[in-house]
Amino acid sequence: MTNEVYQTLYELYMMLYDINFLSAFVRLFLAMLLGGILGYGREKKHLPAGFRTYMVVCLGSALAMMVGIYVTDVTGAADASRIGAQVVSGISFLGAGTILVTRQNQVKGLTTAAGLWAVACLGLALGAGFYSGALICFAALWISIQILRFVDKRLQTHSKTIAIYIEFTKIADLSAFMTFAGANNCTISNLEMTRSNPTDRDASVSATMILHFEAATEYAQVVEIYGALDGIIMMKAL
Repeated sequence: MTNEVYQTLYELYMMLYDINFLSAFVRLFLAMLLGGILGYGREKKHLPAGFRTYMVVCLGSALAMMVGIYVTDVTGAADASRIGAQVVSGISFLGAGTILVTRQNQVKGLTTAAGLWAVACLGLALGAGFYSGALICFAALWISIQILRFVDKRLQTHSKTIAIYIEFTKIADLSAFMTFAGANNCTISNLEMTRSNPTDRDASVSATMILHFEAATEYAQVVEIYGALDGIIMMKAL
């Protein structure tokens, strides 16, 4: 390749770091592509905030960052990151709306909220032209969402500690459950109990607790042994 070709390629490369039509196209295209890939994994699992949500959040934050840089170039404003900073704080409200506490006292939506916040930051990096950081962040996010999920599941299925939610027909059945657990070298901690009718002593009782075993135990074994006890309406892992 001649020096003229190298010079042309270098000029095109440098154009990607300025605010122009080519760089805007590349940044928004990458935001759409990378955000969509991260959201597609959630879409396949029928989780909230999937393909379109991740794509739109990443695109919007990328555009917001470019607008900040463009306004600074045109008007000479001192802080190009002001609009991007509003995106970081604003996306927190969107993420907070996905977090809820179920009737089993289980927190849901933390991963969704964190993913939205992270993909917004990814869009800001692309909008600022920080391509290397954005691509490294994308790879790390993809590994965290897709690959480490299997590691997390394996740790949960081969653990000495299992958090569970159980519904009992009455309070006496909870006492019998705790007695049986103690007799089988199982320690119970973080017990939280709720009666369906506080004024009725024979009302059903729901409880969340953590079971501590001496050896690694799978959840299926816990259901097989403890779920067969009298008075248990329903049992599920948290």
